[in-house]
Amino acid sequence: MADRAQNDQAGPDVSEVDDRADEHVPWRVFGAVGCVLAIIGVIYWFTSYEEAGSVMLTVAAVLGLWCATFLWRNLRRFEAGGTGEPGGEHGSVYLPEASPWPLGIGLGVTLVLNGLLIGSWFLVPGAMVLAVAVGGFARQSRHRS
Repeated sequence: MADRAQNDQAGPDVSEVDDRADEHVPWRVFGAVGCVLAIIGVIYWFTSYEEAGSVMLTVAAVLGLWCATFLWRNLRRFEAGGTGEPGGEHGSVYLPEASPWPLGIGLGVTLVLNGLLIGSWFLVPGAMVLAVAVGGFARQSRHRS
C-alpha cells in the first residue's frame, strides 16, 4: 500500500515525452478552426441572408485554412530533410530583433489603403511614412549587429 502511494506522487517521467508528436498540432488546429468557420459561414449564409457576416466568416475560414496549409507544407519540407529555406541554411534569413520599422510599415500601408478610399490627405502622408519605414528597415537589415 505504501508503494502505491509513493508511485502516485512520483508523477509521469517527462524525460520520455517525444516533442516531435507536437509538430502536427499547429496545422491541425488551424485547419480545424478554418473548417468549423467555413461550416458556420455556410449555415449563416443560408439562414440569415446577411452579406457582411457571411463575408467575415468566409474570410476568417480562408485565413485559418491558409495558415494550416502554410504550416503543413513547412512541416513536410522539414520532415523531408529541407531546412525551410530553399537553397540556404536555416539561419540565413536575417531579421532585426528589436525594430520600430515593421510598425512604421504597417502604419504606412494602413494610411495608403485608407488614402485610396478616402482621399489624398491620407495617401500622401501614408506613402511618405511607408517609404521612410521601408528605407529604415532596409538600412537596419544591411547593418547587422
